[in-house]
Amino acid sequence: MEKLWTVTIVSDRYPAPGPMALRCSEPGCRPERVPLPSPSAARTAAAGHLAAHGHRAGALRADAACGCGRVAESRVITHAEAGRVWRLAALCAPCIRATADARVLRPLNTRPLNSHPLDAGRLDAGPSAAGSNVRRGLP
Repeated sequence: MEKLWTVTIVSDRYPAPGPMALRCSEPGCRPERVPLPSPSAARTAAAGHLAAHGHRAGALRADAACGCGRVAESRVITHAEAGRVWRLAALCAPCIRATADARVLRPLNTRPLNSHPLDAGRLDAGPSAAGSNVRRGLP
């Protein structure tokens, strides 16, 4: 079975607003203590911390199994308990589809070299017929 990581968002004053921190399940892993002033900042930090673990782990093993017993296809970030507990696990395609708010961990730098983030979904984006790399339709 593939390794499972869990990050918990903790606060000394929960549920009252206040500074938050991350606690990781990886032995010896101590997330850097940075100010997490809001729940949204803490959730972003938790997902980023798990993504870093997933990328450091390298490619998913060919024999990695999902919790249901099928062959795992992707590493996925999920959350529970109102966004306070985050997990990174290997899941199969049916379990990914059945998991609410599952976020598939993509490999680093998956955007094509010639693309631009503002071009996503634009029909007129990209090189012109003359071969220029000037994007049309943008101010």
